[in-house]
Amino acid sequence: MSGSSLDGLDLAHCRIDQATGKTDWTILHAQTFPYTESWRNKLQTANSLTSLDFMQLDAEFAILIGELTKQWMAENNIEADLIASHGHTVFHEPGHHFTTQIGSGAHIAAITKVDTIVDFRQADIANGGQGAPFAPVADRDLFSGYDGYLNLGGIANISILNQDKTWKAWDIAPCNQALNFLAAKKGFAYDADGKLAASGNIIPEIVEKLKKYFPPTLGKAFSLSNTTVQNTWIQYLDQAPFDILDLLFITTQAIAQLIIDHISAIHQDTAKILITGGGAHNSYLFQQINSVGTKHSFVFEKPADLIIDFKESLLMAYLGYLSFHGKPFGIHTVTGAAHDSIGGAYHKAFK
Repeated sequence: MSGSSLDGLDLAHCRIDQATGKTDWTILHAQTFPYTESWRNKLQTANSLTSLDFMQLDAEFAILIGELTKQWMAENNIEADLIASHGHTVFHEPGHHFTTQIGSGAHIAAITKVDTIVDFRQADIANGGQGAPFAPVADRDLFSGYDGYLNLGGIANISILNQDKTWKAWDIAPCNQALNFLAAKKGFAYDADGKLAASGNIIPEIVEKLKKYFPPTLGKAFSLSNTTVQNTWIQYLDQAPFDILDLLFITTQAIAQLIIDHISAIHQDTAKILITGGGAHNSYLFQQINSVGTKHSFVFEKPADLIIDFKESLLMAYLGYLSFHGKPFGIHTVTGAAHDSIGGAYHKAFK
């Protein structure tokens, strides 16, 4: 898994079994390989490449994934039945009927000698959906007992049971992408525990300005592209004539308030919500979300660090499992597609 926050490549060795009629799972081993500055720049600017350079990057990134995975498997005595790779999203434009994640599955399979499934989102888009989110199928099957599931990644997104007990899921607003962008201006890769943000000052009108970019969707399927993040919050924050610490405080408040605004627009009852994703480690952000959520009787909980950090990798493993067994994972009532879909492009390895 490679997320929009560009922290690095997440690898997780997962065992999944549905022989008993329910889904049993374990994360056996997991590790993040941070991107070098060179790779971070390559991925960040991939959307501006020529078609020739873009296709070259697709192959080069797959070679990186393949070599890191092969090395990691050897060092940890891992034997895998299947690799499920999300790749890295460069373009996500469901309104124009396409999405693009780089990281050629053929190259990964050739290097690792393990059958590889990639391109999980395209089938849903071809059937009229947003190609996202797919987390609800894993949330429903792997993490029962919650009313909602909030992921604080580069973008904040939510899966939640609606008042009529149907699943709704959508992207809410930028999260770590915006916070990391501001932290970098102070010389940090990210704002550890939200300590920088906590030292800033509030400017209410700027919080409201940020919130206006992403009003509640009322549960409608919506996926937010990295390009949109860049053209809205990042562009505004880059030009805003305020102290960086104040902007971090303001952005944190905007994220927390938007999360509660979006949830409360369709869910008025008490709700217990699981928080995962890198932003769950941001103690100040977590505190602010809980503080605002208390007014609506929303309670947010964090799981063990392994789940926080590698839930998206577990999701990809589960999508690979479902795809391999011919089971749908694109829930059409969530993505807006005409019907449920079975995505994924399968690449056989020569062993």
